[in-house]
Amino acid sequence: MRKLLLTTTLALPLTFGAALAQDTAAPAADSAAGTMETAPMTDAAADPMATDAAVEGEADDAAAAAAAAEKVEVEQAANEWRVDWITGASVTAPDGTDIGSITDLIVDGDTGMMKAAIIGVGGFLGIGEKQIALPWTDLMINSDAQEITSDLTREEAEAAPEYVYRDQAAAAGDMVSDPAADPAMAPAADPMATEPAADPMATGTTDTMPAETMPADGAATETMPADGTTTETAPAN
Repeated sequence: MRKLLLTTTLALPLTFGAALAQDTAAPAADSAAGTMETAPMTDAAADPMATDAAVEGEADDAAAAAAAAEKVEVEQAANEWRVDWITGASVTAPDGTDIGSITDLIVDGDTGMMKAAIIGVGGFLGIGEKQIALPWTDLMINSDAQEITSDLTREEAEAAPEYVYRDQAAAAGDMVSDPAADPAMAPAADPMATEPAADPMATGTTDTMPAETMPADGAATETMPADGTTTETAPAN
């Protein structure tokens, strides 16, 4: 009897705990199931309109790149030099004497060909140097524009005339009109410099004095000006 009571006493808490665990787990499972059911469904497929637009954009970019490649130079060739390799490079005489350094290049505007190289001769640190021009065809450029020589000696370079630059022509929209040629550009007349009106007191007019005439019969006649002319005849004596 005691064993039965002890067994029953031990079994009741275990049974109650298992039931409580089942009751607690059930709402959690139901909650999880409800979450899965209420979660919004997303469309995994891409928008066909966006895909078509992306494909068309890539095609346009490829066409533009192909058209541009036909109009531009893509790569520098082995026999081509950069301008900054030339400008600043030293030019030497046939005997190896340094003449000066190239400061500028002259290009033929009609043919686009290189015409001459401007060389700064003499001076100190760029101050007081003289600019002379050597024909481009007279320069010998070797070792990828690292060695430039000329048949001009240093004495000849120092005695050579200085190169004369011209002014750059103004653009068509930057033409400045001559005020003397364009009336619209002429300055307005100064109202203070206008000739003053004539002085009515200085016109030089004279008042007409009455003229007295003596007729043949001895009568005196007095004539007044035209504005209100009166004639007075003196009685005969």
